[in-house]
Amino acid sequence: MSLNLDKTTWKRVRLGDVIRRSRAQADPANGDVDRYVAGGHIDGDSRTIERFGDVDDGQMGSTFTYLFQPGQVLFVSASYYLRKSGIVNFSGVVADKTYVLDAVPENGLLQEFLPFVLASDHFIAYATAEATGSMNSRLLWGQMQRYEFDLPPLDEQQRLANLLWALERHRLSIQERVDRARDAAAVVLHHAWEAERKVTVRDIGECVTGSTPSKANADYWNSEDVPFYTPSEIDGEFIASARQRVSLAGAKAGRMLPKNAVAVACIGGDLGKSAVVVEPGISNQQITSVIGLPADDAELLQAVLAHPLGRAALKARETTTIVRKLNKGDLMKVKVPWPADRTTLHAVIRARRIAIVSANLEAFRLASLQSGLTVEIFGGAQ
Repeated sequence: MSLNLDKTTWKRVRLGDVIRRSRAQADPANGDVDRYVAGGHIDGDSRTIERFGDVDDGQMGSTFTYLFQPGQVLFVSASYYLRKSGIVNFSGVVADKTYVLDAVPENGLLQEFLPFVLASDHFIAYATAEATGSMNSRLLWGQMQRYEFDLPPLDEQQRLANLLWALERHRLSIQERVDRARDAAAVVLHHAWEAERKVTVRDIGECVTGSTPSKANADYWNSEDVPFYTPSEIDGEFIASARQRVSLAGAKAGRMLPKNAVAVACIGGDLGKSAVVVEPGISNQQITSVIGLPADDAELLQAVLAHPLGRAALKARETTTIVRKLNKGDLMKVKVPWPADRTTLHAVIRARRIAIVSANLEAFRLASLQSGLTVEIFGGAQ
């Protein structure tokens, strides 16, 4: 899809000439506001900001005093490369490294167009080149104001903004479908957890703990043959990729996990995270896996363990010395719902997977379309 834009009427502008930064402040301790937005509340793939923290939750720092109002744009200067910016629809406070911004229509920029300017590849490339600091780089306000780009006339901005926001709404609707599929499965799993019949994990499959091949043997590691899974890579229902891979000899020195193994992180902050192995590989000793399950049972066990009641059951078996740990023997003793007839549960989890896979494919295609259009409008990385 191409917009076939005629840019002969577009005007070169400095960002600082078409936006203003609000420095209004409020004191949360006085009850002026009850919400705050930190970097973690802002998703880089979204141009709207909907999540927030409660000012009384004990997590807000002392620099969260900069007031924002509905309709303003927030930009996290310390995470410019993550594209953490967007329009907010409620009031609250942010920290000093998050800029509160307003477009200046009389100078040629619409508010609804601004979030897409700040998320464009062209702007991110500029921010990367101009950011200050080697360890924790950020885009200072003065540097941000000097950014130059080609700006369409207001009427054309409005048409482009309407198109880009329509795509954004579609992206949000895709995510809502995923959320509904997960919520529906969670309700069924909750009822399963409340049922009386439960069995131990060792009654379901064989538990094996991972093993790391010797780092001293270069032949084990200088290869791309077999994935080497670690707890930090368990994120979602499935695990299909690893940052490190080992040779076939390295895999033999470890402990091979077959497809449909259920990998469970058993240490530290990742404890209790689980995923079904898609590509056979090995793991380190911080993962214990349940093997020997057919695909439907593997997906069901992962879903049961990932449910809040499943995480609670795992937590109840953990031990704490210096770090939290869940030994293989303790994992084997965890009791989970496992009816003799699992047909209905299999169908629910399968429906969830199909919905998520379909939505992810649609989201990928939409992201490609959005990326192509923003490059056409704003230009690519310079």
